[in-house]
Amino acid sequence: MQRNQSIIRFGKTSELFSLIPSEKAIFVTTETLYRQSLEMFSDSGLNAKEELHWIRVPDGEACKNFSVLENICRYMIDFDANPDTILVAIGGGSLSDLVGLAAHLWMRGIELVLVPTTLLAMIDASIGGKNAIDIGTTKNLIGSFHLPNLILCDVRWLETLPSRNLLSGMAEAIKHAAIDSEEHFLFLEEIANSGKSLTQIQAELWEELVRRSQQVKIRYVDADPYDNHLRHALNYGHTFGHAIELITGIPHGFAVATGIGMANALAVSLGVLDPDIAARIDLLLRNLGLPTNIKEASAIAGYNISPSTICDLIRADKKRRGESIDFALLSKIGNVRIEPIAIKYVVEFLNA
Repeated sequence: MQRNQSIIRFGKTSELFSLIPSEKAIFVTTETLYRQSLEMFSDSGLNAKEELHWIRVPDGEACKNFSVLENICRYMIDFDANPDTILVAIGGGSLSDLVGLAAHLWMRGIELVLVPTTLLAMIDASIGGKNAIDIGTTKNLIGSFHLPNLILCDVRWLETLPSRNLLSGMAEAIKHAAIDSEEHFLFLEEIANSGKSLTQIQAELWEELVRRSQQVKIRYVDADPYDNHLRHALNYGHTFGHAIELITGIPHGFAVATGIGMANALAVSLGVLDPDIAARIDLLLRNLGLPTNIKEASAIAGYNISPSTICDLIRADKKRRGESIDFALLSKIGNVRIEPIAIKYVVEFLNA
């Protein structure tokens, strides 16, 4: 089932039952989030544990494989799922990747509802309809486009998260602001300079931050729903970032922050970006506690990251075109462009 756009609602998780028929829904969440999900439904008037149909899967990236996907499908057979069944994912980006693919495949597509529980999922993973699982160490190799019918954002979930998890989402928020506008970037600078930790941010401010980021991603998704060209701007920070994440296993946002810093340094070396703008973005990342280069990411990983290993992964990147690779490079805040950069130059840059 393919839709042109998703409905995005802000409200309590328990409000879901005024939006969908619970008897048609299968709820998928992680082992860790199951108990919290029951608590979020406590004011719904339902006995969520007994009256809802639950599938529990492993946490994080460990759920994104054929085995877990098959388990979901087998449960749906036992449930006697049909084209009117609704799959509901309550969790972060890895879970929405998995459940979105299951919704796409079951009977050639059924309704999908996402209840994102992390900042990263609210502003990035839940928007745009990309779903995928991994094969071995290769991320997102088997996937589809399947837009959720509904995204219910309950910012109270953010109150349950540790600072490190919120930080990971802030990297994507900074990416969105940098490619969006000066005003958006200033908004994040004010948050970083407020003297408050991320865990002290009030719900109203979180909602504004989430809405702003969602609007940026939606704009690119609407212009390029199947990720053919314009949407590649959202890869800003991700070419180096994905390599760092695969090598180290550090949180996605920390790897993306590193990738943003490295992409900016690459843009400066090419004469595309003013060094002062690169320094300003680095300062925002660092003020929040995020890494901006290989040395800082290595300190988080606990060992030195080899530039040659990054080079190997860059050569295998799906954005490679022959002897070049497409990079999303910032030319100024609010302006990003896609540039084919010679692999040879990227290798020289990394080894400089």
